[in-house]
Amino acid sequence: MDGPRFHLVGIAGDGMAPLASLLLELGAEVSGSDLRGGKVLGTLMDLGANISVGHRPENVEGADAVIRSSAVPPDNPELARARRAGIPIHPRLHALEILLSRRRLIAVCGTHGKTTTTAWISYILRRVGLQVGFYIGAEVRGLPRAAWGGESWFVAEVDESDGLFLGLRPEIAVLTNVDRDHLGTYGGLGPLADAFGRFLHRARLAVFCGDDPVAREVSKGGPSISYGLGPGCVVRARNLRPSPQGVSFEVLVEGKAAGEARIPLLGRHNVLNALAALTAAWVMGTSIRDALGLLPELPLPARRLELIHEDGLALVDDYAHHPREIAAGLEALRSHWPERRIIALFQPHRYSRTATLHRELGAALAGADLAVVTDVYPAFEDPIPGVSGRLVVDRARAHGGRAIFVPDPRDAAERALSAAREGDVVVCFGAGDIWVPFRRMAAML
Repeated sequence: MDGPRFHLVGIAGDGMAPLASLLLELGAEVSGSDLRGGKVLGTLMDLGANISVGHRPENVEGADAVIRSSAVPPDNPELARARRAGIPIHPRLHALEILLSRRRLIAVCGTHGKTTTTAWISYILRRVGLQVGFYIGAEVRGLPRAAWGGESWFVAEVDESDGLFLGLRPEIAVLTNVDRDHLGTYGGLGPLADAFGRFLHRARLAVFCGDDPVAREVSKGGPSISYGLGPGCVVRARNLRPSPQGVSFEVLVEGKAAGEARIPLLGRHNVLNALAALTAAWVMGTSIRDALGLLPELPLPARRLELIHEDGLALVDDYAHHPREIAAGLEALRSHWPERRIIALFQPHRYSRTATLHRELGAALAGADLAVVTDVYPAFEDPIPGVSGRLVVDRARAHGGRAIFVPDPRDAAERALSAAREGDVVVCFGAGDIWVPFRRMAAML
């Protein structure tokens, strides 16, 4: 290739893989490394990336620039070699900022729902004829993770975890919600909310969830449009009806009935994600009625209440790793299967998050009939003395729930599945690697 060579450290990460895809599509030479192989690496290699499993200093030799995942520690040997060699190192979001500097950006931010909302905005706009580019932080059935597109508009999922999203300047900013997370970066909910507010005010227009009190507050002072279930929202859903096909509901725009809708995913939270996508498409000039007609065929993100087995026993896989996400997932499953027992398998994600939110995590998991909790998935963090999955179990029991601590993920998955009986639902929650043994065992049923 004639283009520059970019080396991506942590190339298989949810935010890094779509960036690699964009660079390859634009003609750059891409190399990268990650700690383990898998489907994502295979897909990127098929697209032309040269990838090594394992981090070694020699991997960066000859690179014009290095792009690092925020999950990669500063003492990574490839980063150390790049610094010694004088090779520029860019954080992922900084690299994305440079790449999108001449695009008209629709940026989707918020604590929960970013991936689903980004995928659905991208899908609707493309189906009505706009060849927008997009960047999605997870696998979505029926869509690539990223595409450059043929329009000036670009839809991107924007991660707030390291604070670098404030370098982006969107034309339209979509804020799904604001919840306590990444407090190691921000120190508290107040500074996190302030960062989201500053991001919204960098945009020409903010689209926000009017049901979320923090999102409602930080959107004040600039042009904005709300969506939600509450009567004050500009784009609103009412009369939600769960069914085997998902959720049906009525949509109102500025108080007037706009039509009936159905989405192919469970849960009130996914209705909100669909409303965010509808609202963003509407402000882009799409007819609400045209957009409503596309909702039943929306692509499904992987590991978002994904039903992977249903033959007397329902097995569901979900990325949820925050208390609000777990509570929303359990609520959706209860509404869909009100008569069934629910067994939740949960792997806490990061020691820092577990230390801060173990009370709330336990309270959420108490909503299951049985919770099986593993030890913490570190995600490059060092252990914190006294912090383990046992803290979550203790809090679940304190809230009246049945919970057990099984440290090893494989043993925990086996314990959850062996506890299930005909007619039960077993749901796997977690952003780490708990899904691997869960799916392997599910495939043997």
